[in-house]
Amino acid sequence: MRTRTALAAGLLALAALTAACGKSDEEIATDCQQALAKTDTATLADRPDACADLSEDDYSALLFSKGLRDSGVIDENGNVDAEELLSDN
Repeated sequence: MRTRTALAAGLLALAALTAACGKSDEEIATDCQQALAKTDTATLADRPDACADLSEDDYSALLFSKGLRDSGVIDENGNVDAEELLSDN
């Protein structure tokens, strides 16, 4: 009985340790945003390595957000610049 209890406790500890080693989706998205900020060549087909673990939808959203920021429609705080959005430039 002690052997099974010890084995079960060891497996649970191993599972908890393994789960703690990976990054959360938020951490991966943050790393991806930082990688996108450093490059101008990222596309849907050519992802930075930091974005490899994001889903296609999440990566597309970050790429679209970067495009809006680069165009000046969205500022660094995530606020919409209505004047820039409505300008003819």
